[in-house]
Amino acid sequence: MTTGWQDDDTALFVRYGDAFVPRRKEQFDVVCDLLAALPRPDVLELGCGDGRLTEHILGRLPEVRVTAVDASAGMLRLARDRLAVFPGRVTLRHAGMEDRAALADGPYGAVVTSLAVHHLDDRAKQALYRMVCTSLAPGGAFVMADLVSPAGRGPLAVAADRWDAEVRATDPEATAPFEAARWNTFRFPDPVDRPSRVGDHLDWLAGAGFSDVDVCWVYAGHAVLHARRPERSEETT
Repeated sequence: MTTGWQDDDTALFVRYGDAFVPRRKEQFDVVCDLLAALPRPDVLELGCGDGRLTEHILGRLPEVRVTAVDASAGMLRLARDRLAVFPGRVTLRHAGMEDRAALADGPYGAVVTSLAVHHLDDRAKQALYRMVCTSLAPGGAFVMADLVSPAGRGPLAVAADRWDAEVRATDPEATAPFEAARWNTFRFPDPVDRPSRVGDHLDWLAGAGFSDVDVCWVYAGHAVLHARRPERSEETT
């Protein structure tokens, strides 16, 4: 059996992503709510994919500009087409999220990411959080929507069941390809997916220097986490 992310996975996700991601619009709305008060209107998205989250942010927050970064040239082409309706408000950059070049042109008012960080191992996640914290303006926010690892067999079973049920309820047409691709990583583990527990994320974010670290939304093994770089007055106390 082939494991790891394949080109077919990209095509499948671009077509059915709104169904494959539980309550995707709700997640994006929570992300935007957490960007309501930024120290500056510049936002960086790491792992932008085909631009769905950037599109949502630009539509919801008309004062914001976004730098959208992805390691896939193909995804950036899709993002460019999707985001062409926002001239002058978006910059696309070809870079991996662990590359310091991805964080160039800061400081940012916020750094956001969706369904990207769970591909990193635990050490790489911690290194990324340290880099993100230093790239933010004082008071800036880091907001992440991603897979998280349920703690224990019971929570794992609930997350897997709810994920399946949400796909069926959202788009019945997506159910067959979702099941055929064995997309539910809680039911069919794949080495490309390395989700960590919520508690670990919160500890690592606090250890990277963030304050106001919290989980703001969670459902079916997907969560939205928030952290803030302290103001300079907080950093010196």
